[in-house]
Amino acid sequence: MLWQDHKRQPGRENSLARGNKDARADAKTSRLSRHCRHMGLAALALAWLTGAGTAWAQSYPAQPIRLVVPYAPGGTTDIIARQLAHRMSEKLGQQVVVENKSGGNTVIGAEAVAKAQPDGYTLLLTNDATFVLNPVVLPSLSYNVSRDFVPVAAIGYVPLVMAVSGSLPVNSLKELAAYAKSRPGTLSYGSFGNGSQPHLMGALFNKLAGTDLVHVPYKGSAPAVSDVVGGQILLTFPALPTIQSFVGARKIKVLAVSGEKRTRALPDVPTFTEAGFKEMNISAVYGVLAPAKMPRQVVTKLNTTIVEILNERDFVEKNFAAQGMVPMKFSPEQFSRYIDEQTQQTRKIVALSGAKVD
Repeated sequence: MLWQDHKRQPGRENSLARGNKDARADAKTSRLSRHCRHMGLAALALAWLTGAGTAWAQSYPAQPIRLVVPYAPGGTTDIIARQLAHRMSEKLGQQVVVENKSGGNTVIGAEAVAKAQPDGYTLLLTNDATFVLNPVVLPSLSYNVSRDFVPVAAIGYVPLVMAVSGSLPVNSLKELAAYAKSRPGTLSYGSFGNGSQPHLMGALFNKLAGTDLVHVPYKGSAPAVSDVVGGQILLTFPALPTIQSFVGARKIKVLAVSGEKRTRALPDVPTFTEAGFKEMNISAVYGVLAPAKMPRQVVTKLNTTIVEILNERDFVEKNFAAQGMVPMKFSPEQFSRYIDEQTQQTRKIVALSGAKVD
């Protein structure tokens, strides 16, 4: 019936059409208004969250920080971590507590940090066995460095040395090669775990010198060094500070040192490059990483704190220099690029060495 009435009253039809058009316009305006209100509320929420996040970051740290070391106590990594943690505690006003989680060639400790809350209260201090070598040599690695971690700060690098028993009748790498060749398959070298720097260096020596040293993985540098002193293994590749007392007592001889130049502690010992084994010029690089998705402000604050410590000459000379460490002052972005570059380079070195995970 309404349709019939409309048809008999064309003036009213035009009026209704205009009314419908106005109603549609009002509805569109209403929807736009609601959308704007929602956008405004979202913007306010984002601003509040951003402000809250900034305020939270500014108050960080509000509780003790756990610094995980994936090695046993007493080694170079542990010593560096404790020295850094002490100074960070003083600068940040909160305790930085070192927690040792060794095993699995640093995988156990790294996993614990990767799974932790990215709130800045769980950090990882380790060397490049964790963030460069493991991804290259361990095919079923449970973590992905770029996915599970954010690089916070590099700390520095420590040259490694070739250490043999003080009673061994050799005084150079060439003499060692000749000695080992005369006893094929009967001598061994110690590493600090499958895929560690000493593992790679021993494999490189076998390849370059034509020797057949058997790889023996240990859970850290201390037991490997002990077995070199005791004659159970032929050699290992520790950081110099961990063997200085044995060198002084003539229980260990150092045949070569990594790095661009000779160490002040042993000026008569050649570098690997000088000894004719430039491919073995490998040092251990140390750094701090955190769980992925940690707030940028916290990453920046931690990086700034660590770089400030590395700029403290007296602290570095008294602590890190005693470990033979050379500071590396990187931003988080520079450290990330460094990890990527070193990973690519390490793939080439591993391919050359033929190193396999036992």
